[in-house]
Amino acid sequence: MKALLWILFALAGAAAHAADEASIDITGNLVAPPCVPRFPSSQQLDLGDVSLGQLAADSAVSTDVPLVFDCRAGTRVTLKLSPGQGSADRQTLLTDRANLGLRLNLLHNSSQTDFSLGADNAWLLADAPLALNLRVKPVALDEPPEAGSYSALVLMEMTYL
Repeated sequence: MKALLWILFALAGAAAHAADEASIDITGNLVAPPCVPRFPSSQQLDLGDVSLGQLAADSAVSTDVPLVFDCRAGTRVTLKLSPGQGSADRQTLLTDRANLGLRLNLLHNSSQTDFSLGADNAWLLADAPLALNLRVKPVALDEPPEAGSYSALVLMEMTYL
């Protein structure tokens, strides 16, 4: 009797494993992105030597970093700059040197934009490229910093719609 039950279970299990076959055809289309930046995805910016006197007088020279995007007409470009090491205010990156920050400004067509770190800035483009300049200037924060090297990181997120 037990042998008969085992045979019935074995046959029932074999029937449960039988299946119909199906196939799914998958297709797609690769398209070019609506924008292509004219700058590398990773950049190094050397601000050179800045004297402590220039920092104290807030007269350090600014350095411009061109950010140009070639886009199809009608593309909406959103750009967000986020501080890698924190910020002193809505426009000043912290550096790895105490009391030293980097003030950022974003210019579009040579005019300053309403820019804040961590906030989205958006442009709807016509036929011309989007030409921006990121202006970077070393600034003293609470007290004069000590002399020495420094570094900072800004993360740039670009969205094209």
